[in-house]
Parts: sequence; C-alpha cells; structure tokens
Amino acid sequence: MMAIGIYIQKDASIPQSFDDCFLQLDGDDGYYWFLYSFFENLAKQTGQMIDLSDDAFFNGVNLDLLNQTIQQAKSQISQQPNVWEEFIGTIIHKEHRTRVEKLYSTVHKKKLESILAKLENAVVEAKEKGLGVFFFGD
Repeated sequence: MMAIGIYIQKDASIPQSFDDCFLQLDGDDGYYWFLYSFFENLAKQTGQMIDLSDDAFFNGVNLDLLNQTIQQAKSQISQQPNVWEEFIGTIIHKEHRTRVEKLYSTVHKKKLESILAKLENAVVEAKEKGLGVFFFGD
C-alpha cells in the first residue's frame, strides 16, 4: 500500500524519525483521492504535486497556497453528505481484458474534516516556527 507521510520540518530531506509523522494519507482510501484534484490545482501554482510516489515541500509563500487549497477542500466538503463512496481507481483483469472493475472507498465527512484540520494546524505551526510542511511519498 502506498502512502504519504506528512511532517513539519525545515527542508525536503528524509525525516530524521518516522515517528514525527503527524498524519498519513493512504493511497487506497477515498480521503487522498477526494483531495487529489485539489492537489493537482496546487501543483499548477507551485510546481509540486502531493503524490503517493513523490515528495513535496511547502514553505514560505507556498504555505499560503497550501492553506488556500485546504480552505477550498473544506468548502467542497460542506456540500458532501456525511458518508459517500469515492472513486479510487480501476482494475482491468488480465484474463478478461474486457472486464473492468471500478474501485470505491467509503469516506466519512467528519474524518476528512479532521484530516484537513490537522493539515491546517500544520501550516499554522510551520509558519510560526519558520518551517515547512513535507509530504513524503513512498
């Protein structure tokens, strides 16, 4: 399973301790995939994509852009039901290439709001301490 560990630190280097990870986004759940389009828009502004297989580091002005992205996602969540199924991918079966299976993951609004609150708090803390937010992909 691919995941993104999120850290508050001074640069984009590999974290000193993986215990310092304050949040993890898993690639097989709907929380990451709900946020994916917001991450794509952020990448257009910063040149850095929050991706399962790559790293991204936001500091300075880019923290403000990350915070704007969080606010946009929060606004979108307010229009969602309390629970929904988020599309997370497609499987094309080798033996029957015509058989396609779409994969979905259950998203709970409260948990997604909690994830965004943690990200929002990380941005505030990073700004206060002159640090950045590092997304460490697998």
